[in-house]
Amino acid sequence: MTCEDIHEDLQKLTAIVVESLPEISMLNSASKLILNEYLNNTKSIDHCAIVKIQAVIDYMYEQVNIGNWREVKLFLRKTITIATFLRLVAHVELAQSMENKFIEESFKIIDFGILFGCPIDREPELLQKCASIFSKFCQKNHELEEISRDNSFEVVNLKSNYVNAYPIQIIDCPCMEDFYSNYIIKEQPVVLDNCVNHWPALDKWKNPDYFKKLAGLRTVPIELGKVYTDSDWTQKLMTIGEFIDKYIYQSNGPTGYLAQYQLFDQIPELKRDITEPEYCCFSDTDESVDVMAWFGPKGTISALHHDPKKNLLTQVVGTKQLFLFSPNDSEFLYPHSHELLNNTAQVDPRMPDLEKFPKYKNAKAYHCVLKPGQMLYIPPKWWHFVESLSISFSVSFWWN
Repeated sequence: MTCEDIHEDLQKLTAIVVESLPEISMLNSASKLILNEYLNNTKSIDHCAIVKIQAVIDYMYEQVNIGNWREVKLFLRKTITIATFLRLVAHVELAQSMENKFIEESFKIIDFGILFGCPIDREPELLQKCASIFSKFCQKNHELEEISRDNSFEVVNLKSNYVNAYPIQIIDCPCMEDFYSNYIIKEQPVVLDNCVNHWPALDKWKNPDYFKKLAGLRTVPIELGKVYTDSDWTQKLMTIGEFIDKYIYQSNGPTGYLAQYQLFDQIPELKRDITEPEYCCFSDTDESVDVMAWFGPKGTISALHHDPKKNLLTQVVGTKQLFLFSPNDSEFLYPHSHELLNNTAQVDPRMPDLEKFPKYKNAKAYHCVLKPGQMLYIPPKWWHFVESLSISFSVSFWWN
C-alpha cells in the first residue's frame, strides 16, 4: 500500500464530507470559506493550506473548551471532525514517504478529531474509517515485533474478614426470564458465569502486546493517580503503546488507568472481540448501550460510588474485587457533600475507619472477586467499590 492508495481511499470519503457541510452552517464565514475551498479542491493544498486548516481546528478546540462540555454546540465539534478529515487529506497530499513518523502523525490527527469532535450525520464513522485505512497499511507493512512479557496475573492477598461483608450470589448462565424476574425487577446484584465463553477477547486480550499490534499508535486519555478523588489525580493523552510500556508492567510511580472510556467506538476492530450481552435488551428506552473499557495494572481503584444506569461489568483479563451496597445504605457510607462528588462515598470498605465513619457498621456489604469470563450485574444507584487484583481488562455495558 502506498500514499497514492491511501489518498485514493480518502478521496472516496471526500464527497460525503462535502455533502455534510450544511451541518455546520452556523460556523463563522472565514472558517467555512477555508473548509469549502480545500474540500472542493484538494489538489490546491500546500503548506500554507495546512496552516489555515490547523488554525480552524485550533480555534474550534478553544471554543469547545469554554464552559461546560455538555453545553458545547454540536456544530463546533462537527467542525473539528470535518477539519480533521481535511487536515488528514492535506497530510497525505504532502507526504514524501510512508515512514513510521508519517503513520504516527496520521493517527494523532485522526484521534484528536475523534476525542474532541463528534460524528457527522452523513457518515458517523468518518474518522474511524480513516483510521482503518491506515491500520491496514500497518498490518501489511509494519508488523510490530512481539515483546516477551511476564503475563502471569499475580493476585494480591485478600482479607477474609471484611466488615459486614456477604458473598454475592453466582449463577450459571441464567435464562432471560430468570434474570429479568429475579435480578432486574428486584434490583438485586448477581454474578453471571459462563455467559461470554465465546468471546475471542478472553484469549486474545491476555497479552497486552495484542493491543500494541492492533492499536499501539492510537491516542487515548489515561488517568494518572490512585483515586480520582485525590488532589494529585490528573489525565494525560498518550498512545496505547506508551501506556502499556509505562504503566501496565510498572509498579513504581503513579498508577495509569484507561478507565470508563468508549474505546470500542474509537477502535471498532477491538469490538469484534466481544459481543453485547443479550441481557442488555431489558431496557426502558430506545437508547443504545454504552460500552466502556477499563484497562490497567494491578492496584487500580474506583472509589465507592454509584451510577444511574444498569451495569453488566464483564471481566475479560485478570481479577477484580468489588464491594456493593444497596441505595438504602447511603447514609452509612458518608457521601461527599460537594456537588461534583455527591455520587461518591468517603468510606473505603476494605478498611473502614469506624471512628471517623461510625455509621458504617450498619451497612451491609456484598463482596465478590470477579474472574475472567464472569459478569457482575450492578443495579442502578447501587454503590460499588472496585479494585484490580492483577493486570486487568474489564468491559462495562451500561443501559437505562
